[in-house]
Amino acid sequence: MAKKEAREEMKNQLATLDSVLYHTYSKQIENRFLIEEDVDQASTIGLTISAFPEVDTEGIIKKLWEMGKTVVVPKCKPKERTMTFYKLENFNQLETVYMQLLEPNPLISTAVSSKDIDLLVVPGIVYDPTGYRIGYGGGYYDRFLSEYNGQTISLAFDFQVCEVMERDNFDLPVNKIITNSQIIPCQLNRQEV
Repeated sequence: MAKKEAREEMKNQLATLDSVLYHTYSKQIENRFLIEEDVDQASTIGLTISAFPEVDTEGIIKKLWEMGKTVVVPKCKPKERTMTFYKLENFNQLETVYMQLLEPNPLISTAVSSKDIDLLVVPGIVYDPTGYRIGYGGGYYDRFLSEYNGQTISLAFDFQVCEVMERDNFDLPVNKIITNSQIIPCQLNRQEV
């Protein structure tokens, strides 16, 4: 299936996700993520401020703060299609930007270099078991990942993980996918293909 079709099909499926199931699945993913070895070993963790129907990250961020982790979140630059991560110490540092998304306000937040991020939680819409993903179409994370050398994990609902899919030369896979029922070892799966 072509990327565009797969993206639209999954967007439609996500839009029908029951609110109770959404919160239940998000909590199951949060619990798996927080006990993950990569999380334990990381000092600085990058992730997005989610918007429904993405896996909820607000609870994860609060727990990471409790664990003494440094949390960094991206600020997108739409003209260049690039992003910079900023340290997030409380939710008051966020501002509403295009499409009602929440991003850090650069005037009251500190920028962090990609080399200082130990673990990056990479968003997407559709994934395959080898860690390749279809994102939202902006290419922000593909550009960022091309210069990022740390660990990568994606958070997804079980039904977002599909068969091996179409990919482009610039697509970069994640190392693991954490779903509501399992942890998928994408690096190992790529070695087996």
